Amino acid sequence: MVLMVFMERRGITELRYLLLPGYCGGLSTFSAVTYEAVAPGEAGLVFLFLNLFLSLITVVLALKFARRFIKVRG
Repeated sequence: MVLMVFMERRGITELRYLLLPGYCGGLSTFSAVTYEAVAPGEAGLVFLFLNLFLSLITVVLALKFARRFIKVRG
């Protein structure tokens, strides 16, 4: 999220479309989360709920932090 806000504030649009999908996709692998949620003997729905909840909290906090400290270039 910090990288997204940095590129947004600096006016880097073309490069953002190239870098962000690969970067963010590498950090969040859907298949691993799905496996942990449905595998027998794993945490199941508790894991899935905590993963989604904590991920959303992290996104909100990272966006607030980045928008506060990265100035708009203009």
